Amino acid sequence: CQPIEHEASASTTGVIHPQPNTFFIECVYKDGSKVTTVVATPGQGPDRPQEVSYTDTKVIGNGSFGVVYQAKLCDTGELVAIKKVLQDKRFKNRELQIMRKLDHCNIVRLRYFFYSSGEKKDEVYLNLVLDYVPETVYRVARHYSRAKQTLPMIYVKLYMYQLFRKLSSNPALASILIPPHVRNQAPASTPTNASAVSGEPQCASA
Repeated sequence: CQPIEHEASASTTGVIHPQPNTFFIECVYKDGSKVTTVVATPGQGPDRPQEVSYTDTKVIGNGSFGVVYQAKLCDTGELVAIKKVLQDKRFKNRELQIMRKLDHCNIVRLRYFFYSSGEKKDEVYLNLVLDYVPETVYRVARHYSRAKQTLPMIYVKLYMYQLFRKLSSNPALASILIPPHVRNQAPASTPTNASAVSGEPQCASA
C-alpha cells in the first residue's frame, strides 16, 4: 500500500467547530480496493479524535447541500452512511450541533464527524458518519404504486406513529429511512433550523 496523505488547513470562518489539522490517508491495493483512514471525533461524548478506517465507498444519494456515500468500517465490517456537506460561509449550518445532541430510536445515530478539504482553495467539507439504513418510505411507496397497489394500512400507521415520535421538521419521504426486515423508520436528515437565530441566514438539510 502506498498511502497518499491529504492535510486540510481549513479556515474557521463559517465552519462549525473545525479541526484545522484534519487529514485522511488513502491506500489503494493491487486488487483495486481502497481504504481511507481519517481522524474523526465521536458523535457523542468527549471530543477525543481517533483514527477511523473505511472502505467500499460509493455514492448513494445527492441533496441540495451535500452528497451521501455508503462505506464499510474496517474494524467492525458495519455499513455506514457518510454525508459530505460543503461548509458555505454564507449560511449557518447547525446540523452537526443538533445531531450531537440527538439520541432517539427513530433518528439515525451520528457515529463520528470529520472535516476534509475540497479541490478549491479554502473549500471545507463537514463529513457526518451515520448509521446506514438502506430503505426509504419513498421507495416503499413507489414500489406499491408501480405494482398498482396501495401501501398497507399497517405500514402507514407504523410510519406515522414513529414519524410523530421524532417530530421532524423535514418529513420528506426520501428522508424517512426504513431498516431491512424491521418496520421502524429513522430520518436521514434533521431539523437543522431548530436552533435558528433571528436575522441569520439558515442552511436547510440535504
